[in-house]
Amino acid sequence: MKIQFLGTGTGLPSRERAPSGLLVRLDRTEGHPEEARTSEGPPLLVDCGSGTIGRLVAARVDPTRLDYIYSTHDHGDHAADLVPFMQAMDLAHRTADLHWTSPAAMGALLNGLLQWQPWATPKTYRWVHHPAESEPYCGAGWAVRAARTGHTHDSVGYRFDAEGRSVVISGDATDHPDLVELARGADIVVLECSYPDQLGIPGHLTPASAGRLATEAGARHLVLTHFYPVCRMDEIASQANRAFAGRLTLAYDGLVLEV
Repeated sequence: MKIQFLGTGTGLPSRERAPSGLLVRLDRTEGHPEEARTSEGPPLLVDCGSGTIGRLVAARVDPTRLDYIYSTHDHGDHAADLVPFMQAMDLAHRTADLHWTSPAAMGALLNGLLQWQPWATPKTYRWVHHPAESEPYCGAGWAVRAARTGHTHDSVGYRFDAEGRSVVISGDATDHPDLVELARGADIVVLECSYPDQLGIPGHLTPASAGRLATEAGARHLVLTHFYPVCRMDEIASQANRAFAGRLTLAYDGLVLEV
């Protein structure tokens, strides 16, 4: 499994960081165990803040061929490209189903956007909604679980398990106990870290709170992302290291990590 960071920023424009978007790239093992070959499986897109389509193209991923999108919540820096995705797939005459997992309430939001922009309504394919709270989409070879994160009433994070490895992606979050349990024993936990400790605000994690969450969950590798421009990386690392003794990575746009 690999994680590819398309956007590690927020809703506040930045030259260095685009809004949230992340690809989970799955490995696929084929053939007899003694002669097994590993090939790249389907990419899973987690969140699609504004501009994600262009960043996928830059990463040499055709956005109209994605089959799986997972949304953590409805804020624009995480979900603004949903309707553009619909338009692009329709223009490409897509026929395969698109499986979208999100908090259940986001279904009504998307339907409202389509009433305003009916030209984006799928015509040649089905956009299939899977409520994260009850039935997040799991494909052949990978399992998915969701848990509340406390950022908004409906926000969720996701855990992907495949090939004996596990990745947890929080989206925007607090140190919610359900998120701690979701991250229990994970190989990599990707947590938002909007502000340094001294500027923390309700509804978001800071380096120290993210570090404590990862420590409590027993995570092996903590990756911080979703940085507002006020964040200085040396300060973020120092504050996180005081709360988490394991491997720490500060994400940046374009980073690819092996799980």
